[in-house]
Amino acid sequence: YEGELSFQIYLPPCYQADSEKRYPVLYLLHGLSYDEGQWLQLGLAQELDALMADGIIAPFIVVLPREARFNPPQISGFDDALVGELVPWIDAHYQTLVEKPFRALGGLSRGAAWAIRIGFTHFQLFNSIGAHSLPLFETDGGNISAWLMDIPPGDLPTFYIDIGRSDQEVQSALDFANQLDEHHIPHE
Repeated sequence: YEGELSFQIYLPPCYQADSEKRYPVLYLLHGLSYDEGQWLQLGLAQELDALMADGIIAPFIVVLPREARFNPPQISGFDDALVGELVPWIDAHYQTLVEKPFRALGGLSRGAAWAIRIGFTHFQLFNSIGAHSLPLFETDGGNISAWLMDIPPGDLPTFYIDIGRSDQEVQSALDFANQLDEHHIPHE
């Protein structure tokens, strides 16, 4: 990956209170032509603060990496930088739970395409994959079956997909969900 992989991080309000406590981590990827601030601009921090304060969800960390160049995924290197450099760095410098059951990956639009690609190709790292307004990368639709065959049944991540009926990428998301159905892979 050319250049530095920058990121922002959301720490739960209780993070500083106990230096021994460890937290699950969500890696959340932005959409095309946006940056790592997209989720924060959408109100992520305020919503999480409120949900955690009300006890609706348990505290967790959110890492918001920046994809600086929107190159095709085959030559980008973003996925390798995220899993090979950023995930280990975050685990070394923050109070994270480092096991797969405590790590999730999600994204919006292009970030959703990355979440699916990375979730399949690095299934050993992420327990849950969220794809919001998913447009699969053009080359990835034909890889889903092969990727599924490479993942041992007990290691398959949980998939969450959402998209608006009027979203221009609705067919891509439906095609992906249909492929999961064909392989009897549960998803929401």
